[in-house]
Amino acid sequence: MRKLLALVAAFAFFSLNVWAQRTLTGKVTDENGAPLSNVSVVVKGSSTGTVTKTDGTFSLSVPAGARELEISSLGFAAQTIAIGSGSNYNVSLVSSTKDLNEVVVTGITRVRRSQFAGAASKIDARVITDRPVGSFDQILQGRAPGVLSLTGSGQPGTGSTIIIRGTGSVQGGTGPLYVVDGIPVEAGVFQALNPNDFASIDVLRDAATAALYGSRGSAGVIVVTTKRGTGGKMKLSYSGQMGIKSKPDFAFRPMTTPELLKAQEQYGSIVGGATNNNSLLTGWYLSKNNPRYATLNATQQAAADRALDSISQINTNWEDYFFRPGNFSNHQITLSGGTGKTRIFSSLGLYNEEGVTDRTDMKRITLRNNVDYADDKLTFSFSSNLGYVKRNFQQTTQTNGTANPFLATNIALPYKQVYNPDGTFAAGAGFPDLGATQLDLTYYDRNYNDQIKATVGFTASYNITSNVTAALTSGIDFRETQNTNYGSQLAFSRRVSTSITGRAGFQTEGLNRILTSNVRPSLTFKKVFAERHDFEVSAIGEYVQENFKSFTLTGFGIDPRTPNTPAAIQVGNAANQLFIQAGGSKYRAAVASGLALMRYTFDGKYTITGSFRRDGSSKLPDANRWQNFYSVGGIWEMTKENFMDNVRAINVLRLKLSYGSSGNHNNFPSNYLYQATYGTGNYSGLTTQVATYPGYPDAQWETTYLTNLGIDFEILNRRIYGDINLYNKVTKDLFLARTLTAPAGSYTINVNAGELGNKGFEWNINVDVIRNRNLTWTIYTSGGYNKNELLSLGGEEPYESGTSFLKEGLPLGSHYEVKWGGVDAATGQPLYYDLDGKLTTTYAASNAITEFGTWEAPWKGGFGTNLRYKNFEFQALFSWQQGATKVDNLEFFVENPVGFLGTGQFNQSADLKFWTKPGDVVNTPSPLYGVNFSSKLIHDASFLRFRDITLSYTLPETTTSKMKFISNVKFFVQGTNLFIWTKWRGMDPEAGAVNINLSEFPNPRAFTGGLNITF
Repeated sequence: MRKLLALVAAFAFFSLNVWAQRTLTGKVTDENGAPLSNVSVVVKGSSTGTVTKTDGTFSLSVPAGARELEISSLGFAAQTIAIGSGSNYNVSLVSSTKDLNEVVVTGITRVRRSQFAGAASKIDARVITDRPVGSFDQILQGRAPGVLSLTGSGQPGTGSTIIIRGTGSVQGGTGPLYVVDGIPVEAGVFQALNPNDFASIDVLRDAATAALYGSRGSAGVIVVTTKRGTGGKMKLSYSGQMGIKSKPDFAFRPMTTPELLKAQEQYGSIVGGATNNNSLLTGWYLSKNNPRYATLNATQQAAADRALDSISQINTNWEDYFFRPGNFSNHQITLSGGTGKTRIFSSLGLYNEEGVTDRTDMKRITLRNNVDYADDKLTFSFSSNLGYVKRNFQQTTQTNGTANPFLATNIALPYKQVYNPDGTFAAGAGFPDLGATQLDLTYYDRNYNDQIKATVGFTASYNITSNVTAALTSGIDFRETQNTNYGSQLAFSRRVSTSITGRAGFQTEGLNRILTSNVRPSLTFKKVFAERHDFEVSAIGEYVQENFKSFTLTGFGIDPRTPNTPAAIQVGNAANQLFIQAGGSKYRAAVASGLALMRYTFDGKYTITGSFRRDGSSKLPDANRWQNFYSVGGIWEMTKENFMDNVRAINVLRLKLSYGSSGNHNNFPSNYLYQATYGTGNYSGLTTQVATYPGYPDAQWETTYLTNLGIDFEILNRRIYGDINLYNKVTKDLFLARTLTAPAGSYTINVNAGELGNKGFEWNINVDVIRNRNLTWTIYTSGGYNKNELLSLGGEEPYESGTSFLKEGLPLGSHYEVKWGGVDAATGQPLYYDLDGKLTTTYAASNAITEFGTWEAPWKGGFGTNLRYKNFEFQALFSWQQGATKVDNLEFFVENPVGFLGTGQFNQSADLKFWTKPGDVVNTPSPLYGVNFSSKLIHDASFLRFRDITLSYTLPETTTSKMKFISNVKFFVQGTNLFIWTKWRGMDPEAGAVNINLSEFPNPRAFTGGLNITF
């Protein structure tokens, strides 16, 4: 009887559960009706859910009390639908940039922003695509808070200097780690990556993400996610863009011929003496006011007058010959789509950019193939990019030597001819003819490289159970660059050279090869308990190995009839002295790691996160090889609290706090810092082996500890939204240079001794001023303030480092110069301040001080607007920096009466006004006194740059629907680097992460137009 009762009870219980549940079915499609697979369908407020099949359909058993379904998928706006009496629900999802922004891609994980404790910025494809730059990192300027982006050269394809939250090292590098589709890639060499293939760029600035990468994350992480195929029929697209590039407008202007001749005459009239007979000082030598002129007979005076008149008729603007308009084009064909369980994205891109000076350009061809497969258990993603790049260069563009064309154009004499009567360049052996000589070298020489790059990787994940997932990510990043530099015997400067190898011409061949491989297995457990406790834990292993090899060879005696080929190199012997010079390097570095991640979310309101990583690196000695890194974080979703229920104006208010540690493996000063190195020496005519570096056996990471406090907000139905972050970043065990005492040898080694701080705040604020169906107007601003300070030298004495000075309490890169006091109006003598703050006419380098700031701007950011009216769209971006100071090395050349004007061999600045008589209030001393390096040359390098402007028009659907083979057409015009407002008087205040500008290749202005067609 008891058995019968138990059976009846069990049957009744089962029946009640069956009647208490119901099955819902449906189909999810995109806005065009194409089915969407792997879309999440979840009963709101519970863990009950499923995903759609490859045909977009789903079937889900739900409790009787279920009221709503949440439908969500990455890249689409989530929808919540009410559950009615029906059992079938068909849903159409609309593509949404906002939803994409709700996911932070760390390169290791994908985290919803509501569960992310750190600070990250996402740059989406809308502002990445169709930018006329050869290296994608140039796009970052003004678009991500806390990021300093400086492009130090206008050479096509040049990468930018990227610094996140302040410089973090003295002896090592400062660049972030770059990850593309989960695969770490080489920093600073992005010419072979096509930005039109990018779906988004995540800039990760905090400890919660830096700690994920342990010893490699201290400088921040930039994660690129490339485009993937979408469900539905295959779509073929073409994107074409063409335009021109030109030199920007410069605040600096060199003197014209009349101005220079007058300045030379003024100089000579003051200095007199031997200057009267200096035939190179043309304006004074031929002047009627020169006492020499009175000693000439009538015939000689007439000849002098004719010569001066003839020279006065020549007014060469060297910019017209060194600069040119450059053509630009970018074409791409894309195939995207998928049916069933597989989706693909393939693109073929052709990029061609001419620089704004002769013999500079970049040509690129890229092929990308991304393949995705997904079923109920297995997800597989394959990504590959193959690129070939060829770049041509000037010989020298970043020095203060006269071989630099961007210095030559400013100091070449305007009364010199460009060409000889026979059409050859009017080159000469001395400085007076440096303009034509440099053009002659540009004509005959060649300097270029060929680059092949391949980035290939995959990620496979398998759902062992509904709560446990195993995954594997693996890939390689490979680059090989061949460099060629050819110096022709036919160039004038080589024909007159007194050096054997100088006359012979040269051919230099170099090869750099780098291969980075990565493998990362993981196991993840994720489950929601009792509908309120959301728990996730992951165990991850990783191995990264980098292999590098380089080789260079220089040969001489190149026959001009067989130019630019190694086959023409002459074999060196005792008779011709044309010996080949060869060199090279090789290294291997590896990191093995274990990583544990944890996240717990309670009731959707409170989240805590944590990570622990242990890294072992070949760059450290055995005793310090294994190091630990960690992070902890917390998120409070304030808007889900009861006390916020009636605050309708605030849609999202999220408080975040994180703390963690990370190291500088990628920016380490040397791969073998801890090892002693040896070379050859000589003793009594015998070859010996001598120590060249004693090694530092106690080497360890520069470890960065970062605290971040942030708030995410959305106000007034997301009319106003963004985030604000405060941070404090402290780097300990900072490498500093230590000079060993005499008994140990005269060596300088890097030691872990110092401490460096970076602290500040950042903002990212967006306002939808107008938002309706036909008109949307958004304004936005992002930026940050960072205070960089050397906290401790660890007992080391303050010392000069390059052109800066290291001292506790100062920022890195601090200028160290004698303070300029102006010009004595009575005598024309230069004035300087001594260490007591008193004016003196005596220049002494020992009076140098550090009160002139640093090259790294504490304030930087960007602002802009997006305006859409029906099918028209307008975008504009301004970028800026405030508080940077730099040495304008050009000024030393062009406002220097004694060193340069008085020689008669160089042009000067049109702004030059030197002292000529008592009472003159000027900033350049009398020609009787020399000019020294002082704070006179340090100037404000702040700027506001009109970075980008775009106007586009998309044909309405009513038009494209009538076209048989075309579904979408978009036209656009664009301007880049249009204007710059700055007090800087040189060519470009940007010029890279240096505190002295050396007449670098200026960033060009671009005007382009194009169209995008989808078939």
